Amino acid sequence: MTDYNIYRGQDGSIDYDTIVATMTDLDDDVEIAVQALGAGEIWHYVRRQLSECLLESDPSPACIVAIDGAGDMIPDRPNVPDSVALEVRAAGTLRARWRYSDLDQEIGPTGFRVYAAALGAALDFGTPAATVLYYQGGNRQFYTDLAGLTDGTRYRACVRAYATAGGETANINEVSAVARSSGPATLTYLNATQEAV
Repeated sequence: MTDYNIYRGQDGSIDYDTIVATMTDLDDDVEIAVQALGAGEIWHYVRRQLSECLLESDPSPACIVAIDGAGDMIPDRPNVPDSVALEVRAAGTLRARWRYSDLDQEIGPTGFRVYAAALGAALDFGTPAATVLYYQGGNRQFYTDLAGLTDGTRYRACVRAYATAGGETANINEVSAVARSSGPATLTYLNATQEAV
């Protein structure tokens, strides 16, 4: 059986003078009692393996615990979707399109929630305009159509990834576009030329 000492700190600075808990490799989890975790704080926990001579190994990768403004723990979250865009379609429809990278993610997403509102109105993060399930593989591009929009009105939208067993990302990439009843104009003339290289 292997024993471990657990330490914690903030901003990557771990307090190795204070052991906050101990565990063995047979423990699935460990409870750390009497913790002061203030609202808006981020804590890093690491463990060090003890040898038979009670020497400690290098620390494990940090487990990050984030506390929100209400003092509650923020669960692991997927990565933030990127390359978010709104494309104008016909019949008062805007197509929200984005990409997702799972590189170094805390937890895999269950899906994505698209939030939209007319410019000047608040986004309602309790009611998504659309939900799209995540799938692995492929080119990691996702999209959904937002239909029934008012012609000539500018809408703004953002996409958040969420995990059923974790949290939801904060919106960073917000985009906007004007809905049109007719959609983009059709190309009537296309010319191609050839040039010697």
